[in-house]
Amino acid sequence: MLRPADDLDQLHGIRRPQLVLHTPSSERMTIQRALTAETWPQDGAVRVRIGIHTGEPIRTAEGYTGLDVIRGACIKDAGLGGQVFLSKSTAVLTEHTLIDGLRLRDLGEYRLKGLPQPERIFQLLIPNLPADFPPLWSLDTRGSDRSGVELGRVLTTLLSCDMVGASARIVALGDRRWLDLQREYIALVRDTLARHGGEAINIVGDEILAKFDGAGAAIRCGFAIRDAVLALKVAVKIGIHAGEVEATEVSGITAVTCVRIRAIAQPGEVLVSGTVKELVTGSGITFTDRGTHAIKELPAEWRLFAPV
Repeated sequence: MLRPADDLDQLHGIRRPQLVLHTPSSERMTIQRALTAETWPQDGAVRVRIGIHTGEPIRTAEGYTGLDVIRGACIKDAGLGGQVFLSKSTAVLTEHTLIDGLRLRDLGEYRLKGLPQPERIFQLLIPNLPADFPPLWSLDTRGSDRSGVELGRVLTTLLSCDMVGASARIVALGDRRWLDLQREYIALVRDTLARHGGEAINIVGDEILAKFDGAGAAIRCGFAIRDAVLALKVAVKIGIHAGEVEATEVSGITAVTCVRIRAIAQPGEVLVSGTVKELVTGSGITFTDRGTHAIKELPAEWRLFAPV
């Protein structure tokens, strides 16, 4: 639905392709009509949710990332199958170009998981297709029954934690004492994660990858881990990034980016991506700009920030 424009804008020190609307609203209508008209095996049906947002994401070799990509995904996740949702920025661009009886319905503002501010959502009304659906899924309706909805990809904040100087400690302590220290370290980090709503999803040696529902919780947990391990006379480096991952397996570009950001951090430092910084807008968390960095195996430069 969107394509990169030919020109590039400068945003927060990062060269980003500006996304502009590429296909007319009639094509979104065609998708839903085609799915509705199709005869599916065993009287089944395929229903899709379409979320459309216009913004300025970061282009990588594997696709687009950044807060605007997350916003589009969150808008899509708010609905059930058979709906087409537009963000306010996209609705403004398309409201005067609708054809073939298409209309926009202003659904109001919703608090969506992972977004710092309420999002105004518009539904594209398609002639001869259903227009009325159950309430949108938002933070205000989290207790509602959503059984049967396939999770697919979900927005997640990831935290990567690594002990500084682990190899030198193994040599200095010997295997037995190192393993004792490693067990204490992992137990302490796990406990700190649990107290902040985090979950360890991958532990390799002294490197720990954890996931959170929110960016603010991940930052606060990063501070808590950094301070807690001082009791073991250990320093850590922590990186935090947010993006979409598969609901059943946390891997891919979001996880790789998080680990790479952690590698750039200094001992005792919590370092976050610009996406994480934007997600906690209004939370009271302040940041020191750590400049732009080339991240291994990822194109372009990334502006990173240290929360204080």
